[in-house]
Amino acid sequence: MSKRTIFVDFDLTIADSIKAFTDYYNCLYKTYPDFKPANPDKITSYDFKCICPLIPNSEKVFGKELFFKFLELMPDAYGILKKLNDKYKIIIVSIGNPMNISKKILWIEKYLPFIKDYILITNEECKMDKSVVNMKDGIFIDDIPSNLKSTNAERKILFGKIYPWNKGWEGEHIPNWKEIENKLL
Repeated sequence: MSKRTIFVDFDLTIADSIKAFTDYYNCLYKTYPDFKPANPDKITSYDFKCICPLIPNSEKVFGKELFFKFLELMPDAYGILKKLNDKYKIIIVSIGNPMNISKKILWIEKYLPFIKDYILITNEECKMDKSVVNMKDGIFIDDIPSNLKSTNAERKILFGKIYPWNKGWEGEHIPNWKEIENKLL
């Protein structure tokens, strides 16, 4: 009998990209004259200009080695993904630039070695659309409504905290991995 598939986004679903970004910023820019420490709880835009104004191009940060050194799993993600992996086929689906994607592969292999399948989409314009992935009959967990809307997944779950960029989702919303465990196991 084949397992049902769960497609899971990477940034802000499996890994805490906001914290890694602010840690990167606070480490590299702390000696700048106009520096004010970035607080991840104060973010209002996914380009990070609101809390990391000294970074000229936020997209480049996501491909930096130091960013991935700061990158941590979301609370409870490892243990629950491991349990889900026993019952479901897990596939990570993420969008990024080539430098970001190359480092994501290494990070996934190091921190989530039990997940063997991932689909990493290179998109230089960073259009939030995962419609190229066939998710028919699957469950899709992502923090971006446009990613969820663009797919043919049977069940679509908005994950995590509500931010200005993901407000307005009218479908299922699960705020943390503990509740994912309760709903899917």
